[in-house]
Amino acid sequence: GIYPFKRTGEDPTRMFAGEGGPERTNRRFHYVSAEMDAKRLSTAFDSVTLYGQDPAFPPDIYGKIGNAGVSIATLDDAKKLYSGFDLVNAMTSVSMTINGPAPMLLAFFMNAAIDQNVEKYINQVEFKAEFEAKVEAKLKEKFDDKGLKRPKYTGELPPSNNGLGLQLLGITGDEIVEKDIYEKIKAETIATVRGTVQADILKEDQAQNTGIFSTEFALRLMGDVQEYFISEKVRNFYSVSISGYHIAEAGANPISQLAFTLANGFTYVEYYLSRGMNINDFAPNLSFFFSNGIDPEY
Repeated sequence: GIYPFKRTGEDPTRMFAGEGGPERTNRRFHYVSAEMDAKRLSTAFDSVTLYGQDPAFPPDIYGKIGNAGVSIATLDDAKKLYSGFDLVNAMTSVSMTINGPAPMLLAFFMNAAIDQNVEKYINQVEFKAEFEAKVEAKLKEKFDDKGLKRPKYTGELPPSNNGLGLQLLGITGDEIVEKDIYEKIKAETIATVRGTVQADILKEDQAQNTGIFSTEFALRLMGDVQEYFISEKVRNFYSVSISGYHIAEAGANPISQLAFTLANGFTYVEYYLSRGMNINDFAPNLSFFFSNGIDPEY
């Protein structure tokens, strides 16, 4: 394989959750990961999010909002969803089962992680008073002066949520700290965070059908994300989970599931190579997800 050694001493347990709004799923994540050293959060999104729709607009989708997954439509939603979890901690990883709008949800996650680290920076004792004043002034300018409500975490925080990720709701770190400091925090954060975004658009065409763009354009987005991962040294995050599970759920037997999944993987590799990427640069960002067995339905 592409890794010389398997990780050892790591708890493989993954906490899968997604229901209602971001606060409800955040509370669920904290509940299922309580007293666990490793916080391995696997996120299910509702169909409104999977299809890239705005939950505040079309009235015909109201009953689907937060149904069978969490509703995430903004950066603030992502900040609330993962609040209280240190996203750059080596024992934290986040998996997102999102495909059509995967680049957008990935951007929400990365920026939530960056702003967490900006919060840590501005809360250092020597900076705290100065930056608290800047945050307050920016919130007043963007919300109070325009008669708008400030964004907030709705409901009580779970006991294990220390509020990390909530200080900059409604604003972003680049509005608070100097550009060079922000760029340094950003580079360190995206090179450290661990997790996976599913983003397997060929499997969507074949099995799950939550594609929202043409296959050609979606592939181009995948290539753009992978090129960014290479140029910005994002090494601990999988840019795609090449998935057989959904193909099996759509009726494939173990043999055809494996064949379709490997074919999809080869297609991504060939496409990335055609864009001039080196296989040694992008192969570590690829992951696979199978569902094979000897159960009677196979």
